[in-house]
Amino acid sequence: MILITFEGLDPFVTGRYSREHLKNLASLFETKEEEISFFVPNGTIVHEGIEQTSWNIVVKVECSMKYQGLEKNVAAYLLKTLKDFAIHCTVLFSYHDERHLHSFVNEKYPLYLSHDEIQEAEEALEEAEEEVYTGDIFAEHKEELEELEKTLEGKAKGSKED
Repeated sequence: MILITFEGLDPFVTGRYSREHLKNLASLFETKEEEISFFVPNGTIVHEGIEQTSWNIVVKVECSMKYQGLEKNVAAYLLKTLKDFAIHCTVLFSYHDERHLHSFVNEKYPLYLSHDEIQEAEEALEEAEEEVYTGDIFAEHKEELEELEKTLEGKAKGSKED
């Protein structure tokens, strides 16, 4: 598992970046695309009270120690390709021993959602949506409402006479 975290980069930019560069990063890491995930925390980098989004970004790469020998090439690629999205960029690698990585994969479902699956779910949702009722929801209670209004008017007149 390789987790690449973009701190200080817009989430939409990260989504685009992951689509455009996943294949190349997998090649540089000499692994399958399924081994790489991208993460964008909901926060910003701040310096002296000023938001630094896309001005200063920090890219953290967390991966197994087996990838240490590939660090320079991966870092060079990240720095080069992120120049289109950020002014300043720092890349930090953190390594773990694979003995300390534990996971569960439910075989009933794909490891990642695809664009096709999201599209299918959206279409199913659209079909299932009910039409919005624009009629008079109180039509059945008109007589009841009229009686209530008469009662309230009578009470209001009675309190004015007091």
